[in-house]
Amino acid sequence: MKFLQENSFSSSTLVGSISHRSLPHEEKVRAKNAINTKVLELFTLVHNPLRDKVVRISLVSMLSAFNFTFTTAKMRRLMRTNQISTLSTLILVVFSASLSLLFSTESTAQDFRMGLAISPNVAWMVSTDYDHEPRGARINFGYEFIADILFTNNYALGLGVHIFNTGGDVRYLVVDPENDDYLMNVDRSYKLQYVELPFTFKMRTKEMGYTTLYGKFGLGLGLNIKSEADEARYRSYQEVINGEWSTYNVGGSPIRDRIEIDSDIRLFRAAMIIGGGLERSLSGTTALTVGLNYNAAFTNTHKNMSLVKVDSAQSPVVVSNEPSIGDMRGHDSFLELSVGILF
Repeated sequence: MKFLQENSFSSSTLVGSISHRSLPHEEKVRAKNAINTKVLELFTLVHNPLRDKVVRISLVSMLSAFNFTFTTAKMRRLMRTNQISTLSTLILVVFSASLSLLFSTESTAQDFRMGLAISPNVAWMVSTDYDHEPRGARINFGYEFIADILFTNNYALGLGVHIFNTGGDVRYLVVDPENDDYLMNVDRSYKLQYVELPFTFKMRTKEMGYTTLYGKFGLGLGLNIKSEADEARYRSYQEVINGEWSTYNVGGSPIRDRIEIDSDIRLFRAAMIIGGGLERSLSGTTALTVGLNYNAAFTNTHKNMSLVKVDSAQSPVVVSNEPSIGDMRGHDSFLELSVGILF
């Protein structure tokens, strides 16, 4: 009986299923309802984190966010374009003004003049400690780029770049590094090279015929770019008893070297510049310039250099039975002839 009842239940279920099969118009209605449900989910905010742990965001919100992002990016691009355009305009204005300043010839006084010159010089060393002795001058060579900014026909600011060699010969006394019972004379010939930026005030006369006279004064700010020296060392004093020194000379040749002395020379050099000369007009704005300049450093040239102090007779000064040691102080000066062309 139980078996028959189960079969009967299965048969009735099957028959019911078949008898309640969906009609075609019902399937269309169900499909339409499903589409409407999806559309509502897309166009309304649906936030259901509990449903399969999925967060659904409406298409309206997505479109709004996209529209805001696109508008912001467009505004930023427009602002950046405006900034670039403003910067380009500013650069163009500055460049045009510079060209106008450099190449303008409409005024009676040309605003800017450039030129090139060679400048041989005679240089010497100056002692300000009075313990080392200048021994001679050197002939050197230099060259320069000239740039004059004219305020009027009679006054100008003199600028440029000046590369020159300077130096000179000196003698000083040191303790023999191998035996402190002896003192050594050192004869050193300095060969120094600098690059200098001159800042001078230039006064010019009115043109007389084809010639204009000028005078100038100002400052030069330089950096040392090369330092060499030829050096000769020989023993000159010997300690006979404590604190007493006698001259020492056993003959023979001194020790000679050519050495790098970058560690003995200060990097920075400041100088006073005084000069004068003439400009001879050649053709148009081209002129020959010839001048004589005095260039004197007023900063100490030497760095970390020690020497034995001497008296007026160039004999060593002794304190507590020991030679008195001091720092070397001095600078270079030179007189140069400048010959060049102004354009």
